[in-house]
Amino acid sequence: MTVKYDLAPSEYFIDPINSKDNERIVELKISMNHYEDLYNAGSKNNVVEIGNVLGFYGYCEHECIDKFAQMPDISPAGEVKNIDALDFDFTGRDIISVSTIEHIGTTDYDNPIANEGQDAVDVLKKIEQESKSFFITFGPNYNNPLDNYVKSNLESYDWHGWVRTAIDKWDYTAQDMKVWDQITDDPWPFANGIILLRNKT
Repeated sequence: MTVKYDLAPSEYFIDPINSKDNERIVELKISMNHYEDLYNAGSKNNVVEIGNVLGFYGYCEHECIDKFAQMPDISPAGEVKNIDALDFDFTGRDIISVSTIEHIGTTDYDNPIANEGQDAVDVLKKIEQESKSFFITFGPNYNNPLDNYVKSNLESYDWHGWVRTAIDKWDYTAQDMKVWDQITDDPWPFANGIILLRNKT
């Protein structure tokens, strides 16, 4: 299965666990499709997920790191390693991250060493330099250093955007820059835009 970007509402991933009337209805669907591609290519053991997300939806046969995982963090994915992405070796690995990178370096999760989101940029650079592939989603206008870094290097990515058009509907906008204008909680709760970053192949 290859990733389909332009999803019809009937293709959204709706789930009682934090996947209804928010950005995850799109993010999870495209991320699961990508995961299945890696799985079918025999790369299951090469996947590293940053942020404990996919395991809660049955996609759990991979390594997962989460700096703020409670010890032990037992989810449907099993044990999640309590490791800072800045300290992890991504060399040759296939990276997946769903709605996580924009939180890195912020005060979210009572981070004691927040730096206005700059750590997210450092993690992304590390992934770009070390990984075999990456598939990263996040909402714009949540982490300004991350947004600014990505926008200044858009030519380096295979990137895609979605703009929210209703509480439960999203429009795939490809590389239209209007996705970068979408604001969290305005007009609908949670993210109103989605960015996907992939490495160019």
